[in-house]
Amino acid sequence: MDGLPLVVDLDGTLTYGDTGLRSLLAFARRNALALPLSLWWQLHGRARVKQELARRWQFRADEQPYIRETVEFLRSEREAGRRLILCTGSTRMVAEKIASFLGIFEDVLGTDGETNLIGEAKAGRLVSIFGEKGFDYAGNSMQDLRVWRHARRAIVVNAPAKVLLAAEKIAEIERLILTDDVREGRHG
Repeated sequence: MDGLPLVVDLDGTLTYGDTGLRSLLAFARRNALALPLSLWWQLHGRARVKQELARRWQFRADEQPYIRETVEFLRSEREAGRRLILCTGSTRMVAEKIASFLGIFEDVLGTDGETNLIGEAKAGRLVSIFGEKGFDYAGNSMQDLRVWRHARRAIVVNAPAKVLLAAEKIAEIERLILTDDVREGRHG
């Protein structure tokens, strides 16, 4: 263990799909004003939508579809003494519930009402905390390419082929995690 922290994305890396979208759909099923409210919030940016939704919807960390292979890898890394940080475009409130439920993360970074913590915003925050190449990063999407560019190593989870190919060009791949459903083409 060389001491560099492993920063982990949430949506698509730790859980299947988008926790924000699942929350919005669940909120909409129970609230007729969900669509007009979300459109109003959108006028103030995506970060505001996420924050307002998190305030109004009781997110349940125990009901999320976690990617078993990622969780097992993270548990083994934690047991080996590695520092794990959850860093997500989802709200900090949601991320804290996930971190508390799993019990493996030392710190949490998430979207607030001002900053949508994805892509360049996430990369900038991580570089300001850990320095250039001062962390490894687990992700799965095109947005994560912006973070991998500044990470020492990449852990790629269930990424589309074009994301994996791009990641290989800009980062050293430490690990590739593909679940059986992705290998067999059953999961988008």
